[in-house]
This record gives sequence, structure tokens and C-alpha cells, in this order.
Amino acid sequence: AQIITLEFSEPVESLVLDFISINGNTLVFTNDFTLLSLGDRVISDCGYWGCSANPIRTVSDARGIRTYSFAASGEPHGALLFDGSFTKFTFATTLTENWHGFTIGTFGVSTVVPPALIPVYYFNYTGSSISADGVLRAAINDVPNPNTNTPSKVDVKITLPAGVNLVQTGKGGSNTEDYFKTNVAASPYTNSPYVGSTLLNNPPAAQLISIAKAQTITIEFSYAVTDIVLDFVSINGNSYIFTDPFTFVGLGNGVTSACGYWGCTTSTTQTVVTTGGATTYTLKGDGEPHGAILFKGTFFRFTFKVAIDEYWNGFTLGVLGSTFIAPPITCLQSQSSYVINGGTCSATGLTCVRLASAIPQKSQSVSGCYLFAYTSSQLTLDTPGQKVYLSSDAGATLAPSFDEVGVLAVTSPTKALRGGNYNSYQLDCSNGNFKKVTIPTSTTPGAVDITSLFGGEVGTFTIDLSLYNKYNPYSTSDAWVCTGANLKGATIAGAVEEQGTSSQTVVSTGDGYSFNNVVLLIAGFSIASIVLTVAIFAIVISVKYSSKPLETP
Repeated sequence: AQIITLEFSEPVESLVLDFISINGNTLVFTNDFTLLSLGDRVISDCGYWGCSANPIRTVSDARGIRTYSFAASGEPHGALLFDGSFTKFTFATTLTENWHGFTIGTFGVSTVVPPALIPVYYFNYTGSSISADGVLRAAINDVPNPNTNTPSKVDVKITLPAGVNLVQTGKGGSNTEDYFKTNVAASPYTNSPYVGSTLLNNPPAAQLISIAKAQTITIEFSYAVTDIVLDFVSINGNSYIFTDPFTFVGLGNGVTSACGYWGCTTSTTQTVVTTGGATTYTLKGDGEPHGAILFKGTFFRFTFKVAIDEYWNGFTLGVLGSTFIAPPITCLQSQSSYVINGGTCSATGLTCVRLASAIPQKSQSVSGCYLFAYTSSQLTLDTPGQKVYLSSDAGATLAPSFDEVGVLAVTSPTKALRGGNYNSYQLDCSNGNFKKVTIPTSTTPGAVDITSLFGGEVGTFTIDLSLYNKYNPYSTSDAWVCTGANLKGATIAGAVEEQGTSSQTVVSTGDGYSFNNVVLLIAGFSIASIVLTVAIFAIVISVKYSSKPLETP
């Protein structure tokens, strides 16, 4: 049993395969055929070893790739015809026996030149660790650039929110096992399950991303790429779910190619499901699925979902080329898709991130300024001056309400700190470095424009909200930060902004929310017309409360 490959110095027109004594054996092809002759005493004389009977042609998709099989009983001798133009021809025999034989003929040199095997440009991973934000960096080197006719590089950003089990960086890395090599023990074949009949090269050795957790993986490219090849390793029991259709390039099924590192697949399928107008394409296999699938098209961004947690499965990706066209500017890339419109970013909708959940009225058992909630989130802006609003709903239509004050601190990508004291009642617990904004004592129509806190910068901002109270009781509404093209744009009536210079901030212990590295600012204050100046100083106190912190979205 083996896979036999024939290669021709130039294209040939049609092939005739003459076979001798394949009794008990089966010939398996990836090309369809016609039975020309059979030594059965009916069509023609019997062959050297005897007569044939009961010829059977079988078409199968059982292992993910369509195959055409031929078998017969007795002592099969005869000829099969394969139409088409060939520079390479592969077929398999399924049984080890005493011997059987074949020869190949052709109708002549073909005038039709079949397509050449296509090179794949694979990802190269630049580090074995993944960054804290779930991002892995890679590069695709030496991709032909149609604009300059020179090899060029495409940078890749891979976001894996649930992290990785292992990232291999090649034979020089810490883990050098090649999980893309074939399993000779599982099948006697040596041809790779990752190239099929169309691709030129295997994925690079020991360049694998191994994952163990269910998650949605996002891959972004610095330039548009054309046609993506995804090589998968050991997805048994799992599924990869895509929003783009794919075709199988190769499969480690032990019939059309060798089995993969961990073994053979018994069946691998693509399932198409449409729900609510959205279509998904699911890759699923039994046994030990290894192989390659191809996504046709041009991509700036590519995503797929890993369905379940498991011990581990792995993949890598390659592309067939790049247009080297840069993607359009993307605003709020981590939250919503934006497109270029007249040279500026124009949101397709509204994006809001939650800062705090509403807390119903509670009694305060401690005296002084009490930090009863602290939370943090992030927002990404790509347009200078992009409007941002603070609201109590995920639509920027209602004002928030803080009893007594919400101290909002925004840290920019350049580490600039800007903030405001948004008070519905007293300002006793405000931050003296920040401006003061009076907002309503209840959720009313409108929202608070906080665009100035972002300083016209672009990038990812960290937004911290600290909620303080001094006088019993206290409560707060939901707090959201919103941006996007569909903002209503109407600020609340009566939102008064003033600079002010006085503040008093004291944090008491109690059953509040966890809070580290709180900076307390004590500043001078004015009484009537007499101005008493007190030196401003800062005390850094690390406080750890026992209760669960306010949940961050």
C-alpha cells in the first residue's frame, strides 16, 4: 500500500493506466476515470493471470476530499482513462500483497498548460510569549509586491482573547517539535496533508500556534492579502467556525495523502448553517484531523471561532499573495468598524463602553469622604476631536447621576492625564487637579460632552471612574462612555463647567470596593472674602477593601 506520484517534464494530454492482477486491492484516485477495457472474456480476453469480474467504481467524500476508487474481483487486468492535461498524477493502492503491476501511457504532449503549483507565504512568529492584551505579533516575509516587483513584508496582528497554549518560533525556538510532519507509523505515505495537488510548499517546521481555550481569534494585516491558507493540527472533537466559505486543499486521511502528526482523520466536513440571515461555515473532523483549507478573496481582517475548550489544537496561516494596499483607517477598531469617508473617519454606528453599574440607595456607616466604587475601562479613538459623551445609558441619551460626585480620569496614549469632577450634589470629595462640572441629580434627557478630556489625541485611552460620597445616604446611576456617528449630539441642559480651586478628599475604611494606590489631594480653600492658602501636598495610600470590586465590562 502506498501513494504513487508521477511527474512529467511537460504537460501531457490524457492518461491511460494499464493494471495487472489487482485482485483484492483497490486503486484510489483524485481524478475521475472511464473504464476502457477489462479482461473479463466479455469486453476482451482475460489477462496474464486470469479473468476479471464485477468491476466497481466508487465515489466517496467520506474523508473530506472526493476520491474515485476502482476494484474488481477475480484477476483484474484492464485499462482506465483519465481525461485532462497533467504535469503530475497521483494515486494510491490500499493493500499490501504479493505484487500487482501497472504502466502509464498518454495521448501525447498537451497544448493546454496546467497551472503551476502555488507557493504559500506563511506567518513567522516573532516571540514565544503573548502580550498582556492577548495580542501576538507575526510577519509574512518575502511576499511578491506587485507595485515594486520586489519581495516585501506584511505585518500581522493576532488577537487571542483566551490566550495560547504554545507559540512556536521555528527550529531555533524553545519548542522545536515539528507538528506539521507526517505520521509514517499511522500510514505508509510520505506526501504532506498540507499541500494537496495545488500548493507548492509545507508550513515551516515548528511554527505553530497551539490553543486550549474556546475563543474568537482575530487576524489583522498591515496590507490586504489575497487567499488565506489555514493549516490545522489535531482538531478532533473540536470545530473551527468561519464566516467565509472554504475549500479543502489537503487532508491527512491516509488515502490521498499521509496522515498528520497525531494520526489520521476518518472524516472531515464543512457544515454550512444560515441563521437570521448570517451564514457560518464549520470545519469539523473525526479521528485526528490534520490538513489545509483555502479561503478565496482579499482580506484586511480575518476571524474564526474555536468552539470548545480541549487539551490543545493548533494552526498556522499563510497567504498566496498581497495587493500591498493599506487598509482603510479604522476607528474604534476594538469595538466597531469604521471606514474612510472624505478623508475622515465616519462611524457606522454608536459604540459605548460601561464604566459603572447602578447602585441603589445605601446607607454610609463611615464618616468623611468614602470611595464606594471604582472601575476602569478602555476606549479607542482614531480621529482627533472625535466626540465622546458620558451618559447613564448605552445610547448617550440620558445624563448620569452621581451621589455625591464621580471623579473621571482619562489617561491618553501619550500618558497625559485629564479629568473632571462630575457632581450631582456636594463637591467635598473632588479632585482639586480636575475641573468641576455640575450635572443633574437624576437621569434626565441629554448627555455630558467629555470630548475635551481626550485632548484631540488618537489611540487607546484608559478611563477610570471613582465614585465618592460624604453625607448619608449614597447611590449612583449606570455610567457609560459613548462615541460614534449616531450620537445625538445634545448635551444636557444645566451642565455647568467651572474650574474652581478647592477640594477636600479623604478616604475612609469600610465595606466598599477594592481600590489600590489612591492619591489623596488636600488643597487650600476660600472662606467668604478671606483667602487662606494652604500648601498642596499629596499622600499616596494603598487601601485594600474586602468586598468584591465593581464589575468592569
